[in-house]
Amino acid sequence: GFLCAGRANRHLYRLYGVPERKLFRFAYSWGYDSLLEKSAELKPQRSRIRAEFGIPEESLVILFCGRLSREKNLFHLVDAYHQLDLERKSLIFVGDGDLKHSLQDYVDQLGPHSVTFFGFQNRDQIAKYYTVSDLLVLPSVRETWGMVVNEAMCFGLPVIVSHQVGAGIDLVTDGHNGYSVATDVDSLFRSIKRIADLTEEERLLMGMNSIETMKEWSHRDLAES
Repeated sequence: GFLCAGRANRHLYRLYGVPERKLFRFAYSWGYDSLLEKSAELKPQRSRIRAEFGIPEESLVILFCGRLSREKNLFHLVDAYHQLDLERKSLIFVGDGDLKHSLQDYVDQLGPHSVTFFGFQNRDQIAKYYTVSDLLVLPSVRETWGMVVNEAMCFGLPVIVSHQVGAGIDLVTDGHNGYSVATDVDSLFRSIKRIADLTEEERLLMGMNSIETMKEWSHRDLAES
Protein backbone atom coordinates (compact mmCIF):
# COMPACT_ATOMS: atom_id res chain seq x y z
CA GLY A 1 0.00 0.00 0.00
CA PHE A 2 0.99 3.64 -0.42
CA LEU A 3 0.25 6.42 2.01
CA CYS A 4 -0.45 9.69 0.19
CA ALA A 5 -0.61 13.07 1.89
CA GLY A 6 -2.85 15.59 0.19
CA ARG A 7 -4.70 15.76 -3.11
CA ALA A 8 -1.61 16.52 -5.22
CA ASN A 9 0.33 13.42 -4.16
CA ARG A 10 -2.73 11.22 -4.68
CA HIS A 11 -2.97 12.54 -8.23
CA LEU A 12 0.71 11.70 -8.84
CA TYR A 13 0.30 8.14 -7.64
CA ARG A 14 -2.65 7.69 -10.00
CA LEU A 15 -0.63 9.22 -12.82
CA TYR A 16 2.02 6.54 -12.33
CA GLY A 17 -0.59 3.78 -12.41
CA VAL A 18 -0.81 2.83 -8.74
CA PRO A 19 -4.18 1.04 -8.24
CA GLU A 20 -6.79 2.85 -6.14
CA ARG A 21 -6.99 -0.12 -3.75
CA LYS A 22 -3.38 0.52 -2.74
CA LEU A 23 -3.90 4.19 -1.88
CA PHE A 24 -4.67 5.24 1.69
CA ARG A 25 -5.30 8.86 2.62
CA PHE A 26 -3.43 10.42 5.51
CA ALA A 27 -2.94 13.94 6.71
CA TYR A 28 0.08 15.66 8.22
CA SER A 29 -1.93 15.98 11.39
CA TRP A 30 -0.99 15.23 14.95
CA GLY A 31 -1.05 17.09 18.23
CA TYR A 32 -2.70 20.27 16.96
CA ASP A 33 -5.17 20.44 19.83
CA SER A 34 -2.31 21.47 22.12
CA LEU A 35 -1.28 24.24 19.69
CA LEU A 36 -4.84 25.52 19.49
CA GLU A 37 -4.96 25.60 23.30
CA LYS A 38 -1.60 27.40 23.45
CA SER A 39 -2.87 29.96 20.96
CA ALA A 40 -5.88 30.74 23.14
CA GLU A 41 -3.65 30.98 26.20
CA LEU A 42 -1.15 33.41 24.66
CA LYS A 43 -3.55 35.61 22.68
CA PRO A 44 -4.32 37.92 25.66
CA GLN A 45 -0.54 38.34 26.15
CA ARG A 46 0.15 39.53 22.58
CA SER A 47 0.88 43.17 23.50
CA ARG A 48 3.18 42.18 26.35
CA ILE A 49 5.14 39.74 24.18
CA ARG A 50 5.48 42.32 21.40
CA ALA A 51 6.94 44.76 23.93
CA GLU A 52 9.29 42.01 25.15
CA PHE A 53 10.53 41.48 21.56
CA GLY A 54 10.78 45.22 20.82
CA ILE A 55 8.00 45.13 18.22
CA PRO A 56 5.73 48.22 18.10
CA GLU A 57 2.11 47.46 18.91
CA GLU A 58 0.85 49.08 15.68
CA SER A 59 3.17 47.20 13.30
CA LEU A 60 1.97 44.73 10.72
CA VAL A 61 4.21 41.77 11.57
CA ILE A 62 5.15 39.36 8.77
CA LEU A 63 6.68 36.08 9.93
CA PHE A 64 9.00 33.63 8.24
CA CYS A 65 9.69 30.57 10.36
CA GLY A 66 12.04 27.84 9.20
CA ARG A 67 15.48 27.04 7.85
CA LEU A 68 17.35 29.96 6.30
CA SER A 69 18.35 28.25 3.07
CA ARG A 70 18.22 28.86 -0.69
CA GLU A 71 15.10 26.84 -1.44
CA LYS A 72 13.08 29.07 0.92
CA ASN A 73 13.34 32.01 -1.53
CA LEU A 74 14.04 34.52 1.24
CA PHE A 75 15.71 37.23 -0.84
CA HIS A 76 12.47 37.57 -2.80
CA LEU A 77 10.57 37.83 0.47
CA VAL A 78 12.86 40.66 1.62
CA ASP A 79 12.42 42.45 -1.72
CA ALA A 80 8.63 42.12 -1.53
CA TYR A 81 8.64 43.38 2.06
CA HIS A 82 10.68 46.46 1.15
CA GLN A 83 8.17 47.36 -1.54
CA LEU A 84 5.40 47.44 1.04
CA ASP A 85 4.56 51.11 1.61
CA LEU A 86 3.60 50.99 5.27
CA GLU A 87 4.85 53.28 7.99
CA ARG A 88 4.51 50.58 10.62
CA LYS A 89 5.69 47.17 9.48
CA SER A 90 8.01 44.42 10.71
CA LEU A 91 9.51 41.34 9.10
CA ILE A 92 10.77 38.72 11.52
CA PHE A 93 12.86 35.67 10.72
CA VAL A 94 12.74 32.77 13.16
CA GLY A 95 15.25 30.05 12.34
CA ASP A 96 18.87 29.52 11.39
CA GLY A 97 20.79 28.17 8.42
CA ASP A 98 23.55 28.60 5.84
CA LEU A 99 21.91 31.69 4.34
CA LYS A 100 21.82 33.68 7.58
CA HIS A 101 24.85 35.93 7.09
CA SER A 102 24.30 36.68 3.40
CA LEU A 103 20.64 37.41 4.08
CA GLN A 104 21.54 39.76 6.93
CA ASP A 105 24.05 41.53 4.66
CA TYR A 106 21.37 41.91 1.98
CA VAL A 107 18.93 43.38 4.50
CA ASP A 108 21.61 45.84 5.66
CA GLN A 109 22.27 46.95 2.08
CA LEU A 110 18.59 47.70 1.47
CA GLY A 111 18.16 49.30 4.88
CA PRO A 112 16.88 47.28 7.86
CA HIS A 113 13.40 48.90 8.13
CA SER A 114 12.38 46.74 11.10
CA VAL A 115 13.71 43.42 9.82
CA THR A 116 14.73 41.25 12.78
CA PHE A 117 16.51 37.89 12.93
CA PHE A 118 15.54 36.00 16.09
CA GLY A 119 17.54 32.87 15.32
CA PHE A 120 16.61 29.31 16.19
CA GLN A 121 13.88 28.92 18.82
CA ASN A 122 12.96 25.75 20.67
CA ARG A 123 9.45 24.35 20.89
CA ASP A 124 8.80 26.07 24.21
CA GLN A 125 9.42 29.51 22.71
CA ILE A 126 8.18 29.27 19.14
CA ALA A 127 4.54 29.84 20.10
CA LYS A 128 5.34 33.40 21.14
CA TYR A 129 6.49 34.29 17.63
CA TYR A 130 3.29 33.02 16.08
CA THR A 131 1.37 35.02 18.70
CA VAL A 132 2.97 38.39 17.88
CA SER A 133 2.63 37.95 14.09
CA ASP A 134 -0.13 39.05 11.72
CA LEU A 135 0.64 36.67 8.86
CA LEU A 136 3.02 33.90 7.86
CA VAL A 137 4.79 33.85 4.49
CA LEU A 138 6.41 30.67 3.13
CA PRO A 139 7.69 31.58 -0.36
CA SER A 140 9.72 28.42 -1.06
CA VAL A 141 10.72 27.33 -4.55
CA ARG A 142 10.68 23.73 -3.24
CA GLU A 143 8.69 22.52 -0.22
CA THR A 144 7.18 19.05 0.11
CA TRP A 145 4.70 20.21 2.76
CA GLY A 146 5.69 23.02 5.17
CA MET A 147 4.64 22.16 8.73
CA VAL A 148 4.92 25.83 9.78
CA VAL A 149 1.75 26.45 7.76
CA ASN A 150 -0.22 24.06 9.98
CA GLU A 151 1.27 25.60 13.12
CA ALA A 152 0.72 29.23 12.10
CA MET A 153 -2.90 28.49 11.24
CA CYS A 154 -3.42 27.08 14.74
CA PHE A 155 -2.43 30.52 16.01
CA GLY A 156 -4.99 32.28 13.85
CA LEU A 157 -2.68 33.60 11.16
CA PRO A 158 -3.53 34.19 7.52
CA VAL A 159 -0.88 32.46 5.42
CA ILE A 160 0.78 33.22 2.10
CA VAL A 161 2.48 30.27 0.43
CA SER A 162 4.05 29.76 -2.95
CA HIS A 163 2.55 27.30 -5.42
CA GLN A 164 5.49 25.00 -4.59
CA VAL A 165 4.39 24.52 -0.96
CA GLY A 166 2.51 21.24 -0.61
CA ALA A 167 0.43 22.41 2.36
CA GLY A 168 -1.10 25.16 0.28
CA ILE A 169 -3.08 22.69 -1.83
CA ASP A 170 -5.00 21.31 1.12
CA LEU A 171 -4.93 24.10 3.69
CA VAL A 172 -4.91 27.49 1.92
CA THR A 173 -7.94 28.88 0.12
CA ASP A 174 -7.39 32.17 -1.72
CA GLY A 175 -9.19 35.04 -0.05
CA HIS A 176 -10.48 32.78 2.75
CA ASN A 177 -7.45 32.26 4.97
CA GLY A 178 -4.59 33.49 2.76
CA TYR A 179 -3.19 33.15 -0.75
CA SER A 180 -1.20 30.68 -2.82
CA VAL A 181 0.98 32.54 -5.31
CA ALA A 182 3.94 32.29 -7.69
CA THR A 183 7.47 32.59 -6.31
CA ASP A 184 8.44 35.88 -7.98
CA VAL A 185 8.80 39.14 -6.04
CA ASP A 186 5.79 40.86 -7.58
CA SER A 187 3.41 38.01 -6.77
CA LEU A 188 4.65 37.90 -3.18
CA PHE A 189 4.38 41.67 -2.84
CA ARG A 190 0.84 41.84 -4.22
CA SER A 191 -0.40 39.06 -1.94
CA ILE A 192 1.20 40.64 1.14
CA LYS A 193 -0.27 44.01 0.19
CA ARG A 194 -3.75 42.49 -0.18
CA ILE A 195 -3.61 41.31 3.41
CA ALA A 196 -1.94 44.53 4.61
CA ASP A 197 -4.77 46.55 3.04
CA LEU A 198 -7.44 44.65 4.96
CA THR A 199 -8.99 46.12 8.05
CA GLU A 200 -7.99 44.58 11.35
CA GLU A 201 -11.41 42.90 11.53
CA GLU A 202 -10.98 41.38 8.07
CA ARG A 203 -7.53 40.02 8.96
CA LEU A 204 -8.92 38.56 12.17
CA LEU A 205 -11.65 36.84 10.17
CA MET A 206 -9.03 35.31 7.87
CA GLY A 207 -7.21 34.12 10.97
CA MET A 208 -10.36 32.58 12.39
CA ASN A 209 -10.84 30.75 9.10
CA SER A 210 -7.34 29.31 9.57
CA ILE A 211 -8.24 28.12 13.06
CA GLU A 212 -11.48 26.50 11.90
CA THR A 213 -9.59 24.71 9.11
CA MET A 214 -7.08 23.35 11.63
CA LYS A 215 -9.81 22.24 14.03
CA GLU A 216 -11.21 20.11 11.22
CA TRP A 217 -7.72 18.98 10.14
CA SER A 218 -6.80 17.92 13.68
CA HIS A 219 -9.43 15.17 13.53
CA ARG A 220 -7.55 13.51 10.64
CA ASP A 221 -4.90 11.94 12.82
CA LEU A 222 -1.87 10.44 11.07
CA ALA A 223 -1.69 7.44 13.41
CA GLU A 224 -5.20 6.37 12.47
CA SER A 225 -4.13 6.16 8.82
